[in-house]
Amino acid sequence: MSMILEKIAHDYKLNDNDLYLAQYIIDHSEEVIHLSTHQLAKNTYTSATAVVRFVKKLGFINYNDFKINIHSFLSQYYLKDMEILSHESLFSIRNKLSEIEVGIINQTKNMISIDTLKKVMDYISKNKYIDIIANDTNACIGEYASHLLLSTGKITTVYQNRDKQLWLSLNVDHYHTVIMISKNGKDEHLLNVADILIKRKIPFIIITSHKKNLLAKKQAVLLYGVIHDEFESLKDMVFYISLKYIFDLMYSVLISENLQQAKEVDQLYGALFDKKT
Repeated sequence: MSMILEKIAHDYKLNDNDLYLAQYIIDHSEEVIHLSTHQLAKNTYTSATAVVRFVKKLGFINYNDFKINIHSFLSQYYLKDMEILSHESLFSIRNKLSEIEVGIINQTKNMISIDTLKKVMDYISKNKYIDIIANDTNACIGEYASHLLLSTGKITTVYQNRDKQLWLSLNVDHYHTVIMISKNGKDEHLLNVADILIKRKIPFIIITSHKKNLLAKKQAVLLYGVIHDEFESLKDMVFYISLKYIFDLMYSVLISENLQQAKEVDQLYGALFDKKT
């Protein structure tokens, strides 16, 4: 029995039939999301009823909920033993951290459907102006995103001051794309800003944690960053790794859509930089 299967079996008190299903899902996680209940039942020599009963036992609402969230569910188990320990060796920390970052990026990737990504990129591609609303360290990642997006021709501004965030929500027009970042989605001020944008029928993108929160219930395009509460010492870093991947993804899509233009701009920038030196 694999270590991941042992942990899931322990947490959800799985019987022998459940164990066979769980192992198949772990081994074929990329394939399972494309299977119907009947197809999965056929592959695991069970019944569609047993499959539905099993996914509900794991806490999913239904089979569709299971297919959407199974990668996120499994990733939590891949990362559970990755906490940094007291006085851990440099060798161990170096190797463990690389595994953590790869795991977080994979989990983030699996929570972004192609349909959602297309909608996000439609919002970003159609407008020249990008406004990022974020506080504290989220704003630092926002500044990183601003640097990337500016290089693609998007005039990107980060709004960290609360008064400016409010004035932006009251005055921004449809020629701007607004991106709001909040890890916990509970900040009353940001909730008010979101309500103003909704009332004014300004479409916007929310990046928040994958847990259900008040901000995630707003009428916006949602992208989910990863959080792991069991990572006591690294839990803030986890969300920022996830957030950086999301902005890197946006940037990469924009570059791909305008590759020749990106090369020309990069050459111009390089020539100007060479003149300075």
